[in-house]
Amino acid sequence: MSESDDLALQTLLALRAEIAPNVDEALLRACYAVQRRHQFSSDRAQSSVAMEKLIDEAVDASTKGVAS
Repeated sequence: MSESDDLALQTLLALRAEIAPNVDEALLRACYAVQRRHQFSSDRAQSSVAMEKLIDEAVDASTKGVAS
């Protein structure tokens, strides 16, 4: 956590450490960034598509790491 993180992200990261320490911090930060970027968009599909893509990439990367 850095001083430049906003309060919502700081809280999310603190909860991650308590509840789900195995969740990749970089993935959590990327998900937060997607949600923040699309928070005022009237098209909710933009956020959903971006999150799905991000999570699919993370799952693909983790399964490739396991398969090696």
